Parts: sequence; structure tokens; C-alpha cells
Amino acid sequence: MLLPLVLYAAAVSSTDIFNYGAFTQTATYSIANQLGFFAAYDLDVVYHQVPNSTAAYASVLSGEYDLLTGTIDNAVNLRFNSGKNLTVLGQFDQGPDLVLASIPTISNISQLVGKPLIVDSPVSGYAYLLRKILSSSGLASSEYFFQTVGGTNLRYADLISEGLPNGSAVYATIVTYPFTAYGEVLPVHQQPNILARVSSFENPVSSSAFTIAQSALDDYGQSDLLVRFISAMYAANLYLNHPRNRECSTKAIQIQLNITTPTAALEYLAATNLTSGEVSPDKKFTVSQVGLKNIIAVREEFGGFSVPSDFDFVAATAPGPGKLIDYSVRDKAVSGLKRELLSAGC
Repeated sequence: MLLPLVLYAAAVSSTDIFNYGAFTQTATYSIANQLGFFAAYDLDVVYHQVPNSTAAYASVLSGEYDLLTGTIDNAVNLRFNSGKNLTVLGQFDQGPDLVLASIPTISNISQLVGKPLIVDSPVSGYAYLLRKILSSSGLASSEYFFQTVGGTNLRYADLISEGLPNGSAVYATIVTYPFTAYGEVLPVHQQPNILARVSSFENPVSSSAFTIAQSALDDYGQSDLLVRFISAMYAANLYLNHPRNRECSTKAIQIQLNITTPTAALEYLAATNLTSGEVSPDKKFTVSQVGLKNIIAVREEFGGFSVPSDFDFVAATAPGPGKLIDYSVRDKAVSGLKRELLSAGC
């Protein structure tokens, strides 16, 4: 861990455990963890690497995770199609370096005809974005099929090895931060080909979102933990997105991910990309309504909803108490920002 903030090192006498589920260790999380931002809010954040989206959302609904960073499409799907009481506290990114990557011998989307494509789940958000890319590139749904593998970390490992543990061949998958950059620094003969960037087909998109069980908002102690966690992440996100902090942000990413300096530099550039990085529209984790509309439209295009034909998505996605998007925790977190953290050194 980087040098702790002296201002808080002596002051913190006890911390509250916070169980955080996520698919990847983002740049914002890396900064909050490495620069002591969580400690500044008296939190001991336990990171849980989720295996797949099905398990991840079950864990947040059961209370195993206090909060999950997951694709907002999944929250939309589970809330509107299955009646699961999930609440989105805010949008975290706009498609984190989100690409369709293939093995080195595949250089064109047309070569995926007849091939299995590995996904987290055929009904997850990224699977629908993958369908959009393939359809826009001229592939019919009958010309490919999905194999369920799990989270991005598992799929990236299988992509690099060009096979599943059972011996099945792997050809392509959706890859995100930090794995997109991981592939860019591999030896040339091992580097995955980037066949397409999601931002070239759908832009903007609302992607990763802070997601909780709605019932957590009714628990004062739990709500307080959420406010402190979001405030720490908000501080880290502001820190990441200020150019003067580039060196310290890159160092935090490097240490958190245990990667080389050149790879960390690529990760920093990916995280601060204005199109697909960890930047919400107003830098307060506000959900992009245009981005969310695009995500919903993609799922609708491929038959991903079982709601009535006259279902009002605009009303259903309007922020408010008890709705899919609730900014009450986010607003308190922004108000509780410890601004002194923004000048932290490394």
C-alpha cells in the first residue's frame, strides 16, 4: 500500500467492514484503497472477486455483499423482468475500455461465423452489446452461439490460452478494463486482436453502476456505510480525473494490480478516457439517461424484455425514492466529501 495519509493515520481507531463485490479492480478503487481513502472514512473494504453475474446479483440481494459494481443493464433486467428489488446508487463508468477481442488468428468479425463466443451469461448486459456489434457487422444470430464461462477475469484467461479448461477452443469475447491493456503488452504472437470497440457502435452507454439491495436503504447503519463508501469512491474518482494526480494515480493502479509501469500507464489512459473511462457525465456518478436509453434499446432490439409492450421505461428509470435509480445515498456522499483527500500525495 502507498504511504498512508498522515492526517488520518492517528485518528482512525476502529473501522467498519464493508463487503464490496466487483468484476474488476478499477482505477478508482485502486486509488481509494492504495491512498487510504477508505481508511479516512473508517472503512475496512473487503474486495470480493465475483465469478459471474448470476452469483454476483444473488449475493448483493442476500446481503453477502454490501454493494456490487455491475453493469446497469443487469439491474434493469432483474428489476423489470424478474421483479428483483435492486437499486442503482449511481453510474460508475461509460463502458470501461470495452472491446470485442479475439485470438491472434482471428482478424475480422466475419471470421466468427459458426464460432462459439464466450460470455458471462447470454442474458447479461455485455452479451447484448456483443449481439449489437455482431449484427451491425453483418452477422445473423444464427451464425454464432454463446458459451457461458463467467466473469471477465476468467474469460480473459481463456482467451489468452485459446481454450477452456475442458479443451474447447476459444475464439473471441468481450473484454474490459484492466484486461484490454493487459493484452496490449503481451508478446506480439500472443496479443489478442481488438476487432471492435463498443463505443464505435453504441455511444454513450451507461455501464458499471453502484448496485445494492433496495432494503439496505431502510437500515440506518447500512445506509451510513454506503454513504461513506460512495464518498470515498467519489473522492478517488475526482482524484483520478485531475491531471495533476496522474503520477500518483498511475502508481496506485500499478501497485493494486501488481503490473509493470508501462502497463499501468496504459490503464491510466483507459480509465481517464472521456468516452469509455471512469467518468460520469457530471463527475458525481449521475446516470447518463441517454446512455441508459441506449442500453435499454439494445436489449429491446434482441428480445431481452418480457415486460408489457406499453411498459414506460422513461418513467421506470426516472430517479426517485423506491425506484431503480435512487440518488439519496449519492447526494449524502457528495455532501460528505473530505476535500483534503483530493490533495493526497503518494
